[in-house]
Amino acid sequence: MDNTPNTIEKLNRNDCCGCSSCAQKCPKNAITMQKNEEGFLYPVIDKDKCVNCGLCSKACPQLIDVKEKNDSFPKAYAMRNKNNSELSKSSSGGIFSILANYVIEKDGVVFGAAYDENLNINHIKATSKEELNPIRSSKYVQSNINNTYKEAEAALKNGQYVLYTGTPCQIAGLNTYLGKEYDKLITADLVCHGVPSQKLFHKYIDYLSEKFKSKVIEYNFRSKEKKGWGLVSKVTTEDGKVRFIEPDFDPYYSNFLECVTYRENCYQCHYTNYNRVSDITMADYWGINEIHPQFYKEEGNSLVLINNEKAERLIEELKDTVELIPTELDEAASHNKNLIEPSKKTNRRDLVYKEINEKEPKAFVKENLKCKVTVKKVAKTIIPTRIKKQLKKMKGICK
Repeated sequence: MDNTPNTIEKLNRNDCCGCSSCAQKCPKNAITMQKNEEGFLYPVIDKDKCVNCGLCSKACPQLIDVKEKNDSFPKAYAMRNKNNSELSKSSSGGIFSILANYVIEKDGVVFGAAYDENLNINHIKATSKEELNPIRSSKYVQSNINNTYKEAEAALKNGQYVLYTGTPCQIAGLNTYLGKEYDKLITADLVCHGVPSQKLFHKYIDYLSEKFKSKVIEYNFRSKEKKGWGLVSKVTTEDGKVRFIEPDFDPYYSNFLECVTYRENCYQCHYTNYNRVSDITMADYWGINEIHPQFYKEEGNSLVLINNEKAERLIEELKDTVELIPTELDEAASHNKNLIEPSKKTNRRDLVYKEINEKEPKAFVKENLKCKVTVKKVAKTIIPTRIKKQLKKMKGICK
């Protein structure tokens, strides 16, 4: 007798990406997404409701082989939004805004990650340009998808355009949830390093609130106000004060960049390759000052992958709103390693999440999220921005 489960239980727990496709697909609402001790969401089945129909496992992107690659794609471009206002509000080149405006102008719906009033990160729905603002800019935390796959499906069945943005596994989850292609669906994923848990992020926010003696009410991982395009975070507290923190001196940020704090499955990610699951892939074009010094702009630069004919037609339609030049994919990927391979798990990963539920924020951050300060990091911060920008330009020209 075959005892293999017909449900999502057939998935190895460490392979679960937390997309919630299984929970949204269940016709009996027998699956809920519940946090583990580290704060990551995993599916839990109510055996009294489950009828063993198998729809949950069929909707799981981690249990489905990725479709065969089309050798004509992806096509890579350096790209940037021509609208300076939108560019300044975006993390890199402002391409999300162009795609989102296109869909909104067609009375469509846009889905993406946003903070709520308590700095929880959830996928939300936007139906106007004003509602797009919370979705802009990067959040280096795993968002809660909630029921947005269902909402996207309802909009598509209603004949509306839909733009759905997220990490590759979240887009893969949407695709397997829908189970069919829609002409009016546009999917855009990110070149993703990996995702920390919201519990870890909130532990850090509580630490900052205690440190600054005022509650943190806004946190922007990628503010351009201080030094332009880069990785400087902006923290706003309830007393009205604003602080800018360099990533090398930010315990949460530095551990994120060193691949220490990700969900377990991120270290065996199925999507860190050229065979993309979305129509369009967006990323920072790191290294553009060396590869395309004449195109580089200090306000922000995107690497955009066009992954199929639909995306190619769309970019052709939007070409008047962007600056773009073709680029060599392999050369661009040399500065974007997660286009080639998953992040490597470090021996500190499990130690970071150890005692997250027992320790107070200050002790936890100081002991579990240690931030190593080096002479190189200090020197990098002390050198004036204008000099660093000039050195980057010179490096690109002399290459």
